[in-house]
Amino acid sequence: MCESRYALPLFVALLAAFAIVRTSDAAEASVPLRVTPPKATLVGPLARVQLVCATDERADVTREATYESLTPQVASVDATGLVAPLADGDAKIRVSLNGLAVEVSLQVVEMDAYTASFRHDVMPILSRGGCAGGSCHAAQYGQAGFKLSLLGYAPEQDYTPIVRDEIGRRISLVKPEDSLILLKATQQTPHGGGRRFDIGDYDYDVLMQWLTDETPGPAKDEAEIVDLTVTPGERVYRPGESQQLRVVAHYSDGGERDVTQAVMYDTLNDAVATVGPRGYLTAQGSGQAAVMIRYMGQAKISMVIVPFAEKTDLSDFKPANFIDELVMQRWKLLGLEPSGGCSDQEFLRRVFLDAIGTLPSPEKVEAFLADDDPHKREALVDELLGLTGDPARDIYVNEWSAYWALKWGDLLRNNRNKLGDGGMWAMYNWTRASLRENKPVDRFVRELITAEGSVFSSGPANYYKVTNKPDELAETTAQNFLGVRLQCAKCHHHPFEVYSQADYYSLAAFFTRVGTKNSSDFGALGRDTVVLVKRSGSIRHPRTGQTMEPAPLLGEPVETQQLRDLRRPLAQWLTSPENELFARNIVNRFWGYYMGTGLVEPLDDMRATNPPSNPELLDALAKDFVEGGFDLRRLMRSIMTSQAYQRSSRPTDSNAADTRFYTHYNVKRLPAEVLLDAVDDACGTQEKFTGIPAGTRAIELPDPNYASFFLDTMGRPQRVITCECERATEPNLAQVLHIANGDVLQKKVSDNSGRVARMLKQKELDDETAIAQLYLHTFSRRPSEEELVACREILAAAENRGEGLEDILWALCNSREFLFNH
Repeated sequence: MCESRYALPLFVALLAAFAIVRTSDAAEASVPLRVTPPKATLVGPLARVQLVCATDERADVTREATYESLTPQVASVDATGLVAPLADGDAKIRVSLNGLAVEVSLQVVEMDAYTASFRHDVMPILSRGGCAGGSCHAAQYGQAGFKLSLLGYAPEQDYTPIVRDEIGRRISLVKPEDSLILLKATQQTPHGGGRRFDIGDYDYDVLMQWLTDETPGPAKDEAEIVDLTVTPGERVYRPGESQQLRVVAHYSDGGERDVTQAVMYDTLNDAVATVGPRGYLTAQGSGQAAVMIRYMGQAKISMVIVPFAEKTDLSDFKPANFIDELVMQRWKLLGLEPSGGCSDQEFLRRVFLDAIGTLPSPEKVEAFLADDDPHKREALVDELLGLTGDPARDIYVNEWSAYWALKWGDLLRNNRNKLGDGGMWAMYNWTRASLRENKPVDRFVRELITAEGSVFSSGPANYYKVTNKPDELAETTAQNFLGVRLQCAKCHHHPFEVYSQADYYSLAAFFTRVGTKNSSDFGALGRDTVVLVKRSGSIRHPRTGQTMEPAPLLGEPVETQQLRDLRRPLAQWLTSPENELFARNIVNRFWGYYMGTGLVEPLDDMRATNPPSNPELLDALAKDFVEGGFDLRRLMRSIMTSQAYQRSSRPTDSNAADTRFYTHYNVKRLPAEVLLDAVDDACGTQEKFTGIPAGTRAIELPDPNYASFFLDTMGRPQRVITCECERATEPNLAQVLHIANGDVLQKKVSDNSGRVARMLKQKELDDETAIAQLYLHTFSRRPSEEELVACREILAAAENRGEGLEDILWALCNSREFLFNH
């Protein structure tokens, strides 16, 4: 438990608790004034309380109100509503605006008895001032012989360098104002970091108080900070409007403290909002952006929403499911209007490429476009996902399982360079079989995490051959299945998250009993690896030396006395319906795969300071995913049958810049393997890969070790890191040149047994039909009249009909309409 001076209760009362005092002209006022907090206790001379004022018509009038201390001997207040204590006793602050006055009641205690805390007073100041930043004294080797922990995550480690290093020159107890820590920060002495604050600033007063109190060190019994409350958490603004943020820290002993003046503020998009060092933010331009608030290992955001327009007309948008309802809700909030719906031909090509990574056949195109059933889109989605229950219609299971095994293979880094041929094939076959049977994702992950046995016979056991180090397994597991990038916490507290080194090594402790041994069960030439559970194993905290007990992230240690396999409680927690991180991570990834961008971007960086573009939608998708039994196909169906997914890819003037609110379909370049298969489909050819049966498509390749300059150029990942970013999705010049001038496409277009060659053998095939066939095989539609005219001109200008058709096919394969999913 911390000392009472840190237990700062900030009582938030109901409106009825306010003391509203009318001034002489108050009878004409019609707008009530509200002040937060209406009551407060200030403990010690370093306590501060930020008052925030609002009316029914205005969300923030803090800088417009006037403030007066009715007890100036006890407390003072400045023009921004910041209250400071002066002496023990009861105090009142009068807040006035437009003929109304509200009195705030205060109690000031322990002005003389208070001792400055190194942990709770000093380190926040050094962190906020940048002294404990990664580019200053918290760099790997510090600066100028002075090193601190990053953002003060280890106060007990920082105390000695400040107080005792340099023969104690950094502090002076005889004459505190001559301490180097003050002289350099105020630039009274040359300082490479420049001026950090001025004499008389709050930061200066905190350090001076600590020096005057004879520099007490961090106490072992001090309460830990466990949470922050930021007010407001979200608000809609007009350009130019401002808001005074208020931040309250919550401690492990139940205490609270106003830390508005001590936290670090950063805006994640200064084109939408800017924020000052005391938490006063201003909306700049239309959009949505987060202001990040960090304080002693805690991180929160305040969401700023500035609508693009005051009114929107959504009368033409008819929601099909809960996704549409929540997408529309965000459009209303932001003043956005969506593009119209996509055409049937656009939808057909889109869902084939998104769901199974394959172009539809011309026969399927013609049949779908001729079908007048109003529910044909839903029926097509069910066919692609194998949900009809009719074997005659569920004919795409092979393509579906191949395409998504490719994606899971990227995430799990299935690669023979690490696993050997036997292990790679075992992992691939298990993954693909799991998809074919529509194994729930929670079960899929549990089998992976708890796998044992030969890597040749147990596919998921290869998870522990990719890496068998507990720390790397913790990082991979957190990023793949929770969307948490935990790597930073290996060396220090995560600078943008709540996760500490203790959290990192407690998660790694689950993997300390995983071992491997060699086996000859498959013969002398097929020596395999067996994954097993050892009798013991542990990991130590590198800074404290403490042996870490296995514990879920931010959770309590698990009981290990009677436990043989520490991974089982981990797998249970990881995939539990109560673990929101797991479900949110999975649905965000697959939403991003289909919609072009995730609700959280990057897809695998779901930290508190990287909020989703539509939090309500992410929560609803996760909830529905859990209630549906972690059914991947069900999730995909919900997305593809939504009207949000079925928007046109053509933006309007008002939504052209939007990529995160889904007012139009986000155009995506075809993944490398899908593009190569599409080129083969268009040209009537088949790529040959060494060491695999003839006829194997690119999306069916089990790992990246099949030579293909085309696939590598187009962004095929090598599966060496755990990151969605390894697969290149943005077009680049090398790709453009390879498509336009490389020999792969040219050889396929002119292949002696390719599509054009076969067309030339069909003497009865006229030019118009041939052109239509090329369009159906590439764009999944028939050509327009203008396109027909242009193609006839190409044929007429060519030396012969074959060259003309090849030129048309080459041009179609080089077009954006072919190279992108739209």
